Amino acid sequence: MTSRLQWTHGRGEHAVVARGKGYVAEILVRFLVLAGLVYMPVLLFHWGEWIPFAVAGVYLLWELSRVSDALGELADLWNEQHRQRQEPARSDALD
Repeated sequence: MTSRLQWTHGRGEHAVVARGKGYVAEILVRFLVLAGLVYMPVLLFHWGEWIPFAVAGVYLLWELSRVSDALGELADLWNEQHRQRQEPARSDALD
């Protein structure tokens, strides 16, 4: 699974996590389309009207977990790069 977040190197120790344009709008549209699609069987079978929004809410939780995993991955990359920069400084200090 690829992330929609990208690592952008900044100056010095700073890094920026950039998202693609329209990310929030895309998620909102997907939420509404999913709720609309699930609403069709609800009307047909006379189920509870809250079901489509519960299903769409599960989608939002899934999307949140994807973003959280991507940020965790970026944090691991940041820590690895930071550790690699510190190792030469430590070896110089020990000499």
